[in-house]
Amino acid sequence: MSVILAATDQPALAETFGIELERVGHTVHLFASGRNSLDALGTDSFDVAVLDLSLPDIDGFEVARQIRLRSEIPIIMIVESPEDIDDAPPQVASDFAINPLDARSLDSRITSLLRSTPTPQTDKRERHGELIIDRRSMTATIRRRRLDLTRTELRLLLEMSMHPGHVYSRTQLLAKVWGETNSTKTRAVDANIQSLRSKIESDPANPKYIKTVRGFGYRFGPID
Repeated sequence: MSVILAATDQPALAETFGIELERVGHTVHLFASGRNSLDALGTDSFDVAVLDLSLPDIDGFEVARQIRLRSEIPIIMIVESPEDIDDAPPQVASDFAINPLDARSLDSRITSLLRSTPTPQTDKRERHGELIIDRRSMTATIRRRRLDLTRTELRLLLEMSMHPGHVYSRTQLLAKVWGETNSTKTRAVDANIQSLRSKIESDPANPKYIKTVRGFGYRFGPID
């Protein structure tokens, strides 16, 4: 059976995820928040993610978007109404299920998704000058040296390198990487950018990869 990353803070769903699915043979790693589930994705391997849309810290759509930056595992989104499905961003989930649902129907969806999901064959390594980013293994190397990045630094690098040349405001990075909307916390962005530069730039005072756009924010490359 499969190893499932499940996220919900609803007791009834937690029972379905954590007890009933294990009874039919799945291994379930259950988390009560979006941040904790994303942290686990950085340390453990999963076959499928099952996400409650209504999480207490980050909504399920944003958790799914961040999973997509790092993994190709199928994602099942648990929603409360058909309107939630209509409001979903494109390609955010592989399948949707409307709550309430039982373990048998969820098990059937999981099995069907795993059977229909091809094993990825594409090379997920990206070369940006001397910097190589591997999204499958979530690692980065420069001049053949693996970088020792914190989870936040890695998330910043993965997000910004997805769109070379795109200018991100501090508020945008705070929302996309931290899942925060409190604009008073933007100093955390500057501190992590500075730390990331110290690890990937030959000369952090004259950065080649992560550049400051005065009055706006930061951009990654493009690298000549």
